[in-house]
Amino acid sequence: MNVRHGIVVTGGRAPEGPVSFSDRGACLVVAADSGVDTAIAKGITPDAVVGDMDSLSVTDLTERFPKATVERFDRAKDWTDTEIALEFLWKRSIREITIVGGGGGRLDHLLGILALFERDRYPRRWFTDREVVTLIDSDVSFTAAAGETLSFFPVGPDVAEMSTSGLRWPLDRFSWRHGDAGVSNECRGGACRVSMRSGRLLMVRALRSPVLLP
Repeated sequence: MNVRHGIVVTGGRAPEGPVSFSDRGACLVVAADSGVDTAIAKGITPDAVVGDMDSLSVTDLTERFPKATVERFDRAKDWTDTEIALEFLWKRSIREITIVGGGGGRLDHLLGILALFERDRYPRRWFTDREVVTLIDSDVSFTAAAGETLSFFPVGPDVAEMSTSGLRWPLDRFSWRHGDAGVSNECRGGACRVSMRSGRLLMVRALRSPVLLP
């Protein structure tokens, strides 16, 4: 298997519409605890299941997923199940990681996933039930409908400075630190671009269905 991408399916609300892969053989899918339920609901067969398994509605993991690696952890652990899933992928030198799930539910769980983007190693994308969050640390080009709302938040230790095109309110003159934000910007319609000169940003957009994973 020529694995290039990691997918972490975690608990919480996931996209309600169809979820598919552009190349399933290039992805290693890890279900984090109750992310197993989400994976089953979306017709995704995980390659591994990790966590303390305290939130599973499924008990026959080895029967249901006979080819999957299952790693059980004590409930009294220092990491969240999502962190364990990320570590599982990083140990296998997989750096392009997408999280699916984690929407709604407990605020501390939501903030826990958000904190993952602040670290030295971080995911690239996050699909909740309503949003897609994209980590921008270099140059990203995308298309969006006129008036589509885009919000940006600096993450990581460095000052975020960027250049943009296609946005109603350009961000070129800003130097953003923790606590700053650009909420409810809009695309002019068509091509948009965000290029980082330093630091990194999270871009939050409304989720469009269906979801195509890497």
